[in-house]
Amino acid sequence: MIATRVTLLAAGLALLGACPGPDPAPTPHWAEAFDTTATGALSGVWGAAPDDVWIVGGRPGVAEIHHYDGAAWSEVAAPSDADLLVWVYGFASDDVLAVGVAGTVAHWDGATWTTLDSGTDADLWGVFGFGPDDVWIVGAAPAGDTVPTLLHYDGETFSPYALDPAQNSRSATSLFKVWGIDGTLFAVGQRGLVIRWDGQGWVETPAGAKADQDFVSLWGTAADHIVAVGGRNNARLATWDGTGWTTIAPTGIGGLNAVTMSAPDAAVVGGIYGWVGTFAPESGALEREDSLTNLDIHALWDDGAGRVYAVGGRFVGTFGGVALVRTLD
Repeated sequence: MIATRVTLLAAGLALLGACPGPDPAPTPHWAEAFDTTATGALSGVWGAAPDDVWIVGGRPGVAEIHHYDGAAWSEVAAPSDADLLVWVYGFASDDVLAVGVAGTVAHWDGATWTTLDSGTDADLWGVFGFGPDDVWIVGAAPAGDTVPTLLHYDGETFSPYALDPAQNSRSATSLFKVWGIDGTLFAVGQRGLVIRWDGQGWVETPAGAKADQDFVSLWGTAADHIVAVGGRNNARLATWDGTGWTTIAPTGIGGLNAVTMSAPDAAVVGGIYGWVGTFAPESGALEREDSLTNLDIHALWDDGAGRVYAVGGRFVGTFGGVALVRTLD
């Protein structure tokens, strides 16, 4: 009897050992997206689909545009009158906008990139739209002005918007990015300024005591689930819950420039000296990953099919770029 019990116990333990445990967390891997040895600085990335991705950048006075078709990357001819490009956003494979230095706005119609007359010579840092006839562009103050550039584009005409000084308590002279979802639209900028479009105008939306350094970029998954990142001396991360912003300032992490999200509690963020990692908005946890570069990361984009692209580079001295792709095992 004892021998029988021992045999049954051994068999039971063997079966338990054979049962698979929970799947391990996927491991992120960063790799070079394409050879950037000869590129300028790269600062914007966006795609209409996983097999239709755009990266923009360049050098002073020269725009640079790269495209991925699902099989390979190639450089696409940029308009000869376009200056260094900073950001890119679009609506379809034949309707993409890129903005940049000295008022540059370029448009892709499915065959050719051409410049549009923005009506300003201010440096433009960000572009976003809910549709081709409802586009906002943000940037630095035009020469001789003291308020950030805000342009609305209806598909034909660029109209400047004068930000009310009462909605700019931080006296910011630059807005760095604009982004929205489900009808909610924010722009973020210098000295922690956050403004929101209320349907009639742009109004300041305080982000808390820790919002005391520049906010550089933002992304989200719903109108009540948005993350903004920034910081110059050290990182700032702000979360929007639909009614207000909460900002944290984690120690030991430099300034952040980039964020993208495809799941509510899984933001990928990037910043100076090649810092990349994940941020969990609910818990505030940050976890670093190895990006394989020490160049500043300026933009991130999740293709929704398992890849995250990161671009960046050097924007002073000898301009140079980096383009990376993140996959999960």
